[in-house]
Amino acid sequence: MNLFGTDGIRGVANSELDWKKAFGLGRAIGLYLTPGKDIAVGKDTRVSGDMLEAALVAGLTSSGRNAVRLGVVTTPGLSYIVKHACLGGGVMISASHNPFEYNGLKVFGPDGTKVPDEMEEMFSAFICENPDGGDYPTGRAIGRVFSGEGLVDDYVNFLVRVPAKSLSGMRIAIDAANGSTSAIAGRVWEGVGAKVQVICASPDGYNINDRCGSTHIESLRAFVKESRVDAGFAYDGDGDRCIATDENGEEMNGDHMMAVLADSMASRGVLKGNVVVGTVMSNFGLEAFLGERGISLMRTQVGDRFVLEAMRKGGYSLGGEQSGHIILRDILETGDGILTSLMVAAVAADTGSAMSSLRSMMQDLPQVLVNVKTANPKKVVAKEAVKRAVEKAQADLAGSGRVLVRASGTEPLVRIMVESRDSERVARCIQYLREVIEGERETEG
Repeated sequence: MNLFGTDGIRGVANSELDWKKAFGLGRAIGLYLTPGKDIAVGKDTRVSGDMLEAALVAGLTSSGRNAVRLGVVTTPGLSYIVKHACLGGGVMISASHNPFEYNGLKVFGPDGTKVPDEMEEMFSAFICENPDGGDYPTGRAIGRVFSGEGLVDDYVNFLVRVPAKSLSGMRIAIDAANGSTSAIAGRVWEGVGAKVQVICASPDGYNINDRCGSTHIESLRAFVKESRVDAGFAYDGDGDRCIATDENGEEMNGDHMMAVLADSMASRGVLKGNVVVGTVMSNFGLEAFLGERGISLMRTQVGDRFVLEAMRKGGYSLGGEQSGHIILRDILETGDGILTSLMVAAVAADTGSAMSSLRSMMQDLPQVLVNVKTANPKKVVAKEAVKRAVEKAQADLAGSGRVLVRASGTEPLVRIMVESRDSERVARCIQYLREVIEGERETEG
């Protein structure tokens, strides 16, 4: 049984994801991941983070490995620290954009990227079959725990140095989602000289992603309209995603930001291969925009690891997801919400353009997304009745749009996406697919 989904081990804390799994993972990492080197441990602001951190660190140190506790840090921050401090790997305790009662464990190798599937499967087998296995050293061989807060400062300083264009004087609003960026993002924006206003940066263990952040952009949109700033940026709970707004509070999702970045990078001759890597969820409007500029859009299945895999294979420099998980691979080989926002703001500063002007460069094809809750989304999506329904819906669009039905890799949901300029057909397809999936959900046991 593989406990890892598309973004680590995830579930309701102290139920689906308990201290035993965290301890077992710590043991497995301690025994098998880059022996001899220290392992970084970071977390977001969820109340369950302390419990899982304690169990994970106990597993690591009981196997003889040292743990470097970073405290609250972003996922890309942990990734940067692991690579640049030459550590043996790292674990991020976070459930990203999910509600506070969920948590997760993401494992990174010494290069700062997520470990391969084969290693996740090995860790899963260890946790499920032999969580207490392996050697238990004694005496001086027991692992120790060190503070890594100074390494987080190094990450902040790295981000401050990234923009080639001065952002001094820009008026920026940010929504920290009461998560990992709460104590970091404001420092970065002040470091680059911006006039920054921060909302949702008072985590209490329970309010992470609660009606705020990149999945609830309405909070930032309202604030931007009132504050007369140049742009707004909302991050998710662990800081690897970013959704923007222009000065009028109009949303700019990952597709819009990739369009802005691709256009700028191509004009400077630094968009490698003249290719952007997106996913099957990327709006056709992005593909059309890029095509007009001689840039190709390569699509992968949903998940930042698949985007990164394609980027590495082709040597490409820009990729990402509509959700705001964007990878600027020449700078950092993982999605970083703060980095993304800095680079988008730098384009505005460099061109002297209002954010609304940058947003309007790409025109979305109308797209409707609907989620259906189900205990076993993969099983439901694989049912013949659902497959036939997708085929029928695609035929109904008759080449004027597209349909995508997939199991979420991070939540117990089936996701339905229909894209077309014909709003009546979109509504009809959505309703039909929802009814079929809800019917099949009732018989999935």
